[in-house]
Amino acid sequence: MDELYEKLMERMDRFPLGAPRSPNLLELLKTIFLPEEAEAALRLPAAPVELEAFAAELGRPLDEVERLLEGMADHGLVFARERGGKKYYNLLPLLPGIFEMQFMKAETTPAKRRVAQLFDAYYHEGWGEEAFSSRTPMARVLPVQEEIPRSDQVMPYELVSNYIKKSVSMAITNCFCRHEAELLGRSCGAPKAVCMCFGPFADFLVERGFAWRATPEEMLAALDRAEKAGLVHVADNIQEKINFICNCCGCCCGFLGTITKLGLSGGVASSRYLAAVDEELCNGCESCLEVCQVKAVKAEDGQARVDAARCIGCGLCASHCPSGAVSMEEREGWSEPLPTLAELGMTILGERGKPPT
Repeated sequence: MDELYEKLMERMDRFPLGAPRSPNLLELLKTIFLPEEAEAALRLPAAPVELEAFAAELGRPLDEVERLLEGMADHGLVFARERGGKKYYNLLPLLPGIFEMQFMKAETTPAKRRVAQLFDAYYHEGWGEEAFSSRTPMARVLPVQEEIPRSDQVMPYELVSNYIKKSVSMAITNCFCRHEAELLGRSCGAPKAVCMCFGPFADFLVERGFAWRATPEEMLAALDRAEKAGLVHVADNIQEKINFICNCCGCCCGFLGTITKLGLSGGVASSRYLAAVDEELCNGCESCLEVCQVKAVKAEDGQARVDAARCIGCGLCASHCPSGAVSMEEREGWSEPLPTLAELGMTILGERGKPPT
């Protein structure tokens, strides 16, 4: 039986963010994949495959394979979609994908608590560093829209509201990172129902009970709740057709945790902007220190000081500054995101020296 899950570890490691071998990963896969599901996962591609073709490849009855894959989709192990009257399925990566979906329903069972313990141990023993050490990050920070300098040529992909206005399918789900932390007894208590999904992935999550459909007004209201709670907008590091906008804290979030817990400077791409402090306006109230999720602001001689190397350009310090002393300026040397998710995945695989999945 271990041999089956050893092979599944190797399969998971061929996705862009990888999955280095580990006893914790082995135990995790045994916990969330039944043996029959693990065998199917080894044969499933990363790109959607039509049900009938996959059943023929396995040499098993169509209805039997459909029941198996539908069960895996219900448990957040595969992505399922119907097009032209045909059903398609593909294996999800460990991240982003399987990890998030294990906690979206905010279940508090002993089984989910065990999954949280295994994911947490795996993240801290090396998976987090491995997954977020490529030169091109999988995720990027979106700035608080109101704090983007008006003099700049603002790009459409920098505007949070732009994705909401353009998307046909939208959904809200629970913050999986904060729920995982809650299961581990160390949640910060920030709002959980503020993470967002878009497009076909949102449809899939709603159909399977992992998220709930939301209107543009409800999405904007969730953004407002997140900003008031001092949470950072983090999305796919691409320009077109993003799948998610998470609203992250530095204590629970896996993305920002690369900075606060793992000490990595490039685990998440910063926005095009950098916080700047007007010393004449700063009264030393330290509101910016309190709201900064990555501790990029310090107090020196009664003044706020920004660590430019650590600042991720979220704009929360500016939006929470009562004296208007903090503003956002364009960052030097910033690189725009790749256009599509496919290009991002291929780029990260190339940087890791891995063949395409």
